Amino acid sequence: MALTKEAERLDVPFQFNPVVSRLDALDVESLRGLSPKVMVVAEQEASHNTPGLTERFVEALNYYAALFDCLEVGAARGSVERARVERWLLGEEIKNIVACDGAERRERHERLDRWAARMEGAGFGRVPLSYYALLQARRAAQGLGCDGFKVREEKGTFFLCWQDRALFSVSAWRGRRFD
Repeated sequence: MALTKEAERLDVPFQFNPVVSRLDALDVESLRGLSPKVMVVAEQEASHNTPGLTERFVEALNYYAALFDCLEVGAARGSVERARVERWLLGEEIKNIVACDGAERRERHERLDRWAARMEGAGFGRVPLSYYALLQARRAAQGLGCDGFKVREEKGTFFLCWQDRALFSVSAWRGRRFD
């Protein structure tokens, strides 16, 4: 695991406990039991949870157009890996966002400002990511080998962008109730 190796290289104590769960099934007690010092959350920076189909469709069109543009630059046309990403990952997400509603719709991405309010309401406080982490993130984006990827920092949160479109947000949180 890259994080573990990096922590060892820097001689920093590190423990990683992934929590893999749907948000609606997340057990807060399982989080408390882990006694986290910091939680890092990476989330798609898109608004796919609006009730109106037109709004979801337009948002999905713009968001996934940027992702497909990334693939165009970074993955060879006709490659098996690219086809899998396009069909089984992005295609299924798009289909769910546009064609499903109610309990059938699983893809309900929200922008950072919306779910950050929920995190704060649940007793979490934001922890700004460090300048060193920003440099590392920018170095990783440059390592992808194309000029389209950028890392933007706003108030201690990072946004991985394609051109000027934020695709993912990365933020750190500390549970006020866990301390």
